[in-house]
Formats: sequence, C-alpha cells, structure tokens
Amino acid sequence: MKDARGLHVGLAAIVAVAAAGYFSGVRGTERGVAELRGDPAPPSASVEARSYADMRERAHGPNAGMYEGAFARLEAADADLYAPVEQSEADREAALERRASRRAYDGAPPTIPHRIEQLGAPDCLSCHERGLRVANLTAPRMSHRRYESCTQCHVVGADPRPLAETPPPPDNTFAGMASPRRGARAYEGAPPTIPHPTLMRSECASCHGVHGALGMRSTHPYRQSCTQCHAPSAELDQRAPRPLSAWPPPSMGADRP
Repeated sequence: MKDARGLHVGLAAIVAVAAAGYFSGVRGTERGVAELRGDPAPPSASVEARSYADMRERAHGPNAGMYEGAFARLEAADADLYAPVEQSEADREAALERRASRRAYDGAPPTIPHRIEQLGAPDCLSCHERGLRVANLTAPRMSHRRYESCTQCHVVGADPRPLAETPPPPDNTFAGMASPRRGARAYEGAPPTIPHPTLMRSECASCHGVHGALGMRSTHPYRQSCTQCHAPSAELDQRAPRPLSAWPPPSMGADRP
C-alpha cells in the first residue's frame, strides 16, 4: 500500500517537472526567436514608487500634460470677445425679427428651437444655466433666476426632426403689443432706458453679452453693472412714474431738516 502511494507521488512529481520544463523551454524559445528578430523588449511590469511630495508637485501618467497651455488656447480662442463691436441697423432689425419669431407676443416665453425629452425633466440647465457656445451654435444664458420646471413656460416650437409633423397652432385671436425698438433717452448722448420689462430679464448678458446676436450685442460688455447707467422704464414695468417734484424720495432723506 505504501509502495503504491509512493509510486503515485513519484509519478506526479515527474509530470510536474516535465510540465515546468516544457513551458520554460517554450518561453525560452520565444525569447530567443524575438532576440534573433530584433523585437523590442517588453516593458517591465514593475513601477517605481513615487513619494507624496512628487505626487503633489507634478502630474504623472498619459494625461499628465493635457492641461499644458490650456489657458493660453482659451485666451487665443476668445481673443476677439472684447474686440470693438461693429453692427448696423439692419443687424439690429434682423436680430429683433428673429427674436420675435420665437414668441407669441412681446414678453412671452420663447419657444424651444430643438427637440427635448418631454417625458422626463429636460436637461436645459446643463447648457442654459451659464450659457454655452459650440462651434456656431449658442445656448444663451438664462435671463432669469433658476427655475427647475422649464417646460412649464417654454414649449417646443416646430419639430426640428426630418419629416416630423408639427401640430397646427390653436386658433387664437389674441394680439400682443409689439416690442419697443429702442429705449428713450433723456438727452442726446444719454444712456437709453431699457426698452422692455425687467421682470424675468435680470440677466442682461443673456441677450446683450459677448455671445449675443449681432445687433443686440453690447458695445461695452466689460461694464457689468448695466442698471448703473441704463434705467428701467416705469411704464414698461407697469409702475407709476415718480414726478420730478417728488425727488428725492423720503428714503433718501428728503424730509430731514
């Protein structure tokens, strides 16, 4: 019984040694053939350990240099953002007509000029919360504070998909007021007043910023406090204008001795 067990152990050892020799020979033959052919040596699997100080000071890996010169490239791409704006009256009229074509009346929320997912919450904020420009397409920044239910006010206009049928608009005899073309000036050379209501339009850069349409773009976008010079219209904001005799108001100390 013991002789049979020893025989089995010996045979297993012989098989193991033979297998190890076989695979070692195959690998050695492959290395020899690769050397004869002049193939490059395979990379070593060992990686040199880095210190924490080295990890803090510089990046490593294949993407280590991905941000080198990134800010310079951004500055070069946006070098003309604050260049002098050259626009004509025709540009302004074209921009106003294009703006009016997406609204049912002056002051109405604009329609959505692209397809969205109607069954779920649209990802409008990913592009319109801060504004986005890709090639020649511009997603304007929201002109109002952040609201989550965008389709409560904005609806899709004509379906932009090929061969898609857009349902006809409902019968409606309502005719809204036309949008004022220009703001009034107190005197020649004075800043014009804002020619539209300011409700839901507190973010002026949405239309008049550096990515605004030619004709509506501000000629001085580097000035950020717009209402410091351009006053809102009391009539368009549906407020009773304050007569000059009432200035300064009591809050400014007119009733103080």
